[in-house]
Amino acid sequence: MIEFSKEEIIEITIAVLVLTLIFSFRGFYFDIDLIPISFFSVSIAYLLHELAHKFVAIKLGYSARFRLYLPSTLLSIFLAFTGVKVAALGWVEILPFKFKSWLYRRLEFSLEDMGKIALSGPLTNIFLASVFLIFNLHFLKDVNAWMAFFNLLPVPPLDGSKVVSWNFGYWAFFFIFSIFLLII
Repeated sequence: MIEFSKEEIIEITIAVLVLTLIFSFRGFYFDIDLIPISFFSVSIAYLLHELAHKFVAIKLGYSARFRLYLPSTLLSIFLAFTGVKVAALGWVEILPFKFKSWLYRRLEFSLEDMGKIALSGPLTNIFLASVFLIFNLHFLKDVNAWMAFFNLLPVPPLDGSKVVSWNFGYWAFFFIFSIFLLII
């Protein structure tokens, strides 16, 4: 079972509310009518993206917790007013051991494990974007495609930089696929 601390739930809630605000912009203009669909879209896209990271990390034997990063959250809000959407509000912090398993300790991270954990979030968004495309739900498709594309950019600390370090072929395939989903 995946556990969440009270602080983690508060930080995830703040991230979802901020992203709802960001996705309620049409270019430079805030559109109050977009708030309900933005909230719904972000709740699905962002929550499942971050939960995928956490779930895969835990399955691979690591400890994981979502962390909100205030400077990038404030920057993301500011950029929304310029027409730029950035979803780098936080990250899932991965620790190489489980606190409750004192007999089980890892001393380092596996490059393959970090690549799999990093890819799990954007892959979740790619899957969701594909499903929403099939059902002709374009706003939901666009939010997920954008999140996959943005997170697969090969720029540290984004997921794409970790996936490229692990497996360039997987990164290239899913990055190109995310661009395809953005275009159609």
